[in-house]
This record gives sequence, structure tokens and C-alpha cells, in this order.
Amino acid sequence: MNTHPGLETAGAYLHVQMGSTGTPWAGKPEGPFVTISRESGAGGSSLARALALRLNAETPEPRSWTVYTGNLIEEMLQHHHLSPHLARFLPEDKVSEISSSVGELVGLHPNLWDLVQKTNELMRRLARGGHAILVGRGANFATAAINNGVHIRLVGPAEHRARHMARLQQMTEADALAHNAKRDLARERYVRTNFNAAIKDPVAYDLVIDTGRVHLTEAAEVIATLVHARTPVKSTA
Repeated sequence: MNTHPGLETAGAYLHVQMGSTGTPWAGKPEGPFVTISRESGAGGSSLARALALRLNAETPEPRSWTVYTGNLIEEMLQHHHLSPHLARFLPEDKVSEISSSVGELVGLHPNLWDLVQKTNELMRRLARGGHAILVGRGANFATAAINNGVHIRLVGPAEHRARHMARLQQMTEADALAHNAKRDLARERYVRTNFNAAIKDPVAYDLVIDTGRVHLTEAAEVIATLVHARTPVKSTA
């Protein structure tokens, strides 16, 4: 399977940043970075890849824009010398308190709340470092206090999203509708549980884009314009 160029560099970059004892961008402006929240089937991963290609095509700096999705969890676990199998305990949903407590008591996994907080801190480090596209995980809430971010929410008609998911997962549209509804509820619970916030609140985003009406390439162009506007100007002093 071919890996997107942005994802290929993610592991190496995360390894360097998390292994550093200092803050490599100390004294430098924060960002720019992008967070993408999405309804299931709205094309969040596809937009992230298209945006990375769009920004990298014109980024004069040697460091490329990088997409971070599931690799965030993998690298966080690796940095803390934890089993990669723990990733299954960290979906974008609230793990039941009973399951979590039992798992901790019998040594199946460490405190899940602590792992979520470590993931949030990793997202903040990446956002401050810049050139990061963070997908899901309530990234906009985790990085809300960091400057020069562009926060995006993707939505779409249920039928449109079901057709997209059906093609992607090779399932019927009826099954895709149920699949999307379940994932959306899970993501709502994850954000409510970990950030005490509402994922659907439009005030939490700079742009809410209906991908049933706006093509992903058009969305990437609009977002790129915002990114350029929020890219810190380097000092010539």
C-alpha cells in the first residue's frame, strides 16, 4: 500500500520532537497549523491529504506539511514505551468507566485518561511547531489557546456521506448510514468527555464546510488562503 508523503515523514519528525529535552521552537512564533474535525464520511482524511499537497507545492521552507491521524496514538505509545496494542483502548470515544477501571486493576493498560492527556499534549507540541494538519481527536479544542491555527469542521448531508462511506468500505448505503451515525455519536462523546465541549458548536471553528456542496479541492484552496494569512512572518532582523 502506498503511503502519503506527509505520513511518511510523520514518524521520524515525532520521534525527534518527543525525544528532545528542550523546545526546538522556543522563542519562535507558533504555528501555522490546521485542525480538521469531521462528520463520518465527510472526507476528513481526503481533505487533509489534498491540503498537504496544496501547501507543500508552494511552501518555500524545507520542512513539509505533515498529516497526523492515527499515527499520533502510535507515536505517543512508542514514546512512553507502551504496547502498540493499547491503541485499541483509545478510539475517538469514551471508554466505559467500568471497562477502564477493570483494565487498570488487572494491569491491562495504564490510566486511559492519562493517555488521552498525553495525546493532547503531543498535539499541542506539533501545533506550536507548525506545518501540522491534525485530524480528529478534538484537536481544535486541545490547541484552542495556540496562535496561528486554522480550525475546520466538515459536515455533509447524511445520504451524501453514506454514499462516500459505502464506496470506501464496500458496504451498502444502509449499512453506511448506520456506521456513520455510530461514529458521529462516538466522536461527540469523546469531545464531551475529554474537553467538556460540543463537537457541533460552530463557534469552535473558523470554517464549517459542507462537502456535499463544496468539492474537497475547493475546500483545500479556501483553507490554504487562511493558512497563508495566519503564517507568522519571519523576522529579518
